[in-house]
Amino acid sequence: ADGKRRSKALLQERLGLDANPDAPLFFWPSRLDPVQKGPQLLAEILQQITSDYSALGLQVAIIANGSYQQPLRELVDWHHLHGRVAVADFSEPLSHLGYAAADFMIMPSRFEPCGLPQMISPKYGTLTLAHDTGGIHDTVDHLNVDGNTGNGFLFETFDAAGLRWTIDEAIRFYRLSTETRSAQLSRIMTESKERFNHERTARAYINRYTEMLGTKVTM
Repeated sequence: ADGKRRSKALLQERLGLDANPDAPLFFWPSRLDPVQKGPQLLAEILQQITSDYSALGLQVAIIANGSYQQPLRELVDWHHLHGRVAVADFSEPLSHLGYAAADFMIMPSRFEPCGLPQMISPKYGTLTLAHDTGGIHDTVDHLNVDGNTGNGFLFETFDAAGLRWTIDEAIRFYRLSTETRSAQLSRIMTESKERFNHERTARAYINRYTEMLGTKVTM
């Protein structure tokens, strides 16, 4: 928890976000490609979520390149979202800091054969918000606090309303007691280290290729 707070403070400083240790921070790490990655879904609800959760100080850090970067920058300017939303060019160190600092990672891909961000995020105690498709379906399970299972929040229909629903679910989790949240995040981090180690990840890729090619591939 202390590491998360330090990372959040550092990312807020680097991106020009408001210095607020209690703000729920959402991180976008994927290429800003509207054909596959769904940044237009976030753009459609960006002003609404920052307004609806203004009392919490909700923040969004977008650290990615791609064709949709400029429309997002214009949206931030148009709605005066500076301090609450940041759009930055991708860099490896900044992206790593994003994973470490964020509470939630946004990945609403239209299609995703495998995907890596949703395997990286839980190791940092960062929960994934994603469209339930492809490799995401195999690696993200919807969080059930009472059942002590899951590692993120999934929506079924590829649209802005679906993404908005996961954000509402994420905020509902964020508002739980510190003790409850810490217990869930500790469980998720522990499980992800076992579930997403290099050998298992490589095997998942090989199994996927085997399904696609219809012939067995060995490690």
